[in-house]
Amino acid sequence: MAKKKHKKHPSKKKSDNTMFKVVVFVILVAVVGLLIFLTSKSGSLRLTKQDRVAATVNGEEITTEYLDEQYARVPPEYQGFITKSMLLNQTINEVLLLQEAKKKGITVSKEDVQAEIAASMEQANVTEQELNERLAAQNVTRDFLEDLYMKQLTINKLIDEVVGSKIQVTDAEVKDFYDSRIRAMHILVETEDEAYDLIDQLKKVPLNAIESKFSELAKENSIDPSAETNGGDLGEFGRGMMVPEFEQAAFGLEEYAFTAEPVKTQYGYHIILRLPKEQTLDEQADAIREFLLTQKKGQAVPLYLDQLLRKADIQVFFKEEPQPAPAAPQIQVTSPAPEPVPAEQ
Repeated sequence: MAKKKHKKHPSKKKSDNTMFKVVVFVILVAVVGLLIFLTSKSGSLRLTKQDRVAATVNGEEITTEYLDEQYARVPPEYQGFITKSMLLNQTINEVLLLQEAKKKGITVSKEDVQAEIAASMEQANVTEQELNERLAAQNVTRDFLEDLYMKQLTINKLIDEVVGSKIQVTDAEVKDFYDSRIRAMHILVETEDEAYDLIDQLKKVPLNAIESKFSELAKENSIDPSAETNGGDLGEFGRGMMVPEFEQAAFGLEEYAFTAEPVKTQYGYHIILRLPKEQTLDEQADAIREFLLTQKKGQAVPLYLDQLLRKADIQVFFKEEPQPAPAAPQIQVTSPAPEPVPAEQ
């Protein structure tokens, strides 16, 4: 059967392929303005305090000059939805966290910073030359980047000590998470007849060859673009990560069983094969525990920050200037324009 091309996204709502491998690094210069805080600057003596100071956090000033400098580093494509007020709020939070770290005597060494940058570069597969080129393109110095890392590592260390030290993940939670997930493959086609034809082919395949045959049929017939490389293997997923019809059918299967009838969703018709997991509970336990710890920490940090904000003396003077409305398009009477070419989805 000739393979049909398809532009729809597969039924998985969001990617879960790296659930247990948290990749932390994206070259920070792209959104560098969102991650730094002010080392106080005096500003112009001719300006009033309200003009030269955007906010104070327990007496520490965040100047409008600094805010303008950092906003200028935000790439133009992000400035449409990242406002200076958002940047200021983020800066206030970071100033507050760094103040708290200082109170607790939490510091980070230069060696720690260099090691973290090196590890980040390795994870992102970025060379020293490429990093320097990206920094130069953003008008950012290496010292600035190292200072940025210093502050972020200090905040991370504070969070680990104050929040992370109080969080625990039990063996029961690890097992529940492991048991709540399944692994499956699918073939997505446009018509019900195509789906039934593939099901009939699969019924003739012995159990010990079902996975390889299913992968072969997925590569040949599936309109899910990823099937060309993964053979329809969706990996492991939990409840709430697939559209309801797909989830109900997949979780209702025994291992190595496939759906006897096509499963219709908004994407088309699916044949689903449930497979055993690739790793045992013991093999996945450490990764699951780390994931759950990170998840719990992510939920606890906003609560901790809120406590600090409630106790802090914060004054905000900055007021966002209204953005000008986009200019109306110019209408010209000319020959008809060619029909637009539909963009790839």
